[in-house]
Amino acid sequence: MKFWKLATLAFALVFFMTACSSDKTDTKEDSYSETEHGEIVPSITILSSTPEANQTQYEAANMAAAEWRKLGIDVTVRPIEFNTMVDRVFNGEDHDFDVYTIGWSGRAERLDPDMFTYSILHSSNAGPGGNNSSGFVHAAFDELASAQRQEMDIDKRREMIFQTQEIIADEVPFVTTYVPMFVQAYNNERFTDVPLMVGEGIFSEWLPYYVKPLADDKVLRVGSTYDLNTLNPLDASTAYEWRILRLIYDKLVRVSLEGAPTPAAASGWDVIDDTTVDVFVREGMTFHDGNPVTAEDVKFSFDFQIEHNPGYFLAFIDPIESVEVVNDTTVRFNLKYPYAPFVNNTLAQIPIIPKHYWENVMEEQGISSPADFPNLDPIGSGPMTFNHWRRGEEISLSTNNDFYHNIEISGMIYRLYGQMEGIMAGLQRKDIDTLSDPMIPAHINQSRGIEHLNVTETGSIGFQFLGFNLRRVPFDNKEFRNALAHTIDFHTIVDAHLEGYGGLGGAGLNINDANQFWHNPNVTRPAFEPSKAREILEAAGYTWDSQGRLRLPAN
Repeated sequence: MKFWKLATLAFALVFFMTACSSDKTDTKEDSYSETEHGEIVPSITILSSTPEANQTQYEAANMAAAEWRKLGIDVTVRPIEFNTMVDRVFNGEDHDFDVYTIGWSGRAERLDPDMFTYSILHSSNAGPGGNNSSGFVHAAFDELASAQRQEMDIDKRREMIFQTQEIIADEVPFVTTYVPMFVQAYNNERFTDVPLMVGEGIFSEWLPYYVKPLADDKVLRVGSTYDLNTLNPLDASTAYEWRILRLIYDKLVRVSLEGAPTPAAASGWDVIDDTTVDVFVREGMTFHDGNPVTAEDVKFSFDFQIEHNPGYFLAFIDPIESVEVVNDTTVRFNLKYPYAPFVNNTLAQIPIIPKHYWENVMEEQGISSPADFPNLDPIGSGPMTFNHWRRGEEISLSTNNDFYHNIEISGMIYRLYGQMEGIMAGLQRKDIDTLSDPMIPAHINQSRGIEHLNVTETGSIGFQFLGFNLRRVPFDNKEFRNALAHTIDFHTIVDAHLEGYGGLGGAGLNINDANQFWHNPNVTRPAFEPSKAREILEAAGYTWDSQGRLRLPAN
């Protein structure tokens, strides 16, 4: 009897506990079922740099992905080769990507804010081949970005640029992951007087102008992990291509080591009024095939690129109404409107190409666009002449002995490696003399202990970033982008992965404090605060289902 009572009591207790447990589960499920959910946030693929090409960006992509998974998003990180990335993100007709990691180099001509304002963010540059790869469209921004180009009063222009930075920080079309510092090394037994340029370090366009050889072998060997995709100046769209092409092709103006416009193929220029600029072509120049460089070649170079509208140069040539030859040595540029950065940007970017070589190229090659021409034997008038390009191995250049500036090296070899460790080994063995890009922290410390290497440090106005495709869900939602901006651990990127050799990033940070005059120091940017990301999403109507998956707003 006693046993029966105990058994009955135990059964009742189990029944009661089961019932309570069942009630609790039902309540939880009911709470989820009562919540009005939208669709599951689509799976996201981050196209990242390969770890061999950019270890820091690869790590940043994986760090971001880990935080996004905590928010209930399905994320995949897919490392891809650089030129494949460019073709897909910048040149693809269908804009088939979600998120990508890439960077803008801080070449000196980009000290003017137009490149990092109008060229990469104005809606007119959002098409295939344009620099607005995120597809950012914002009417108020477009108005300011266009107006600053025409404002000749520098203080008024600066205020406009400050306002554009506020919009970009709020809209977050991309998140700058870090600002690189150019720490590099060169062989001090073979070369001296190595010039350093803001944003580019050693491997700038001025390197062959000023570097002096110390040995009988006067060929400068530069190591890099980045191959080219083309030798065609009308098809080139990356800094890695232009770092070679600007040595083969001359420009009317080059931006000096100090950031000032300096005569190059032009002996000078005269600003007639706000929309008229006369440029004086340097006399006695020849192309590498021996033909003279004339005012007609200069006019053709601009007309041809205006006609065929290459996406990379679109922002720089768009202000030009017409180009006319005034006389044998004078070319007049008539502008559609006042364009403040015309000398620094347009004249310092557009390559001079030989008319006799290019004017009939489409008919001769049977192609519909000059951008389709392989141009495997490029003919320019720059400081270096082309020898050969062995894909994946090297590019060989020789000094143009007829160039107007005395150059002491006899040539350059751009040698390609699969990873940074190969470059470091090449520096140690003296197979190469320097490198084109910043070193990774481990190699910086290693180089400081090698007697024949000098280590150099240069700041940068460029930036590495995580870009969103605003043309598709969920990145078409500003609050979603703002939430993700709180998931990027900027301090860990710089302190752990760069060991302090870099600057902190931020949401929409397109002009960093190295470009002091144009940088807006008063812009507030999201800090790394994942809990804040969840709060922003919840306030914007995003929900989580019973499996923890993030759902789009129901409405």
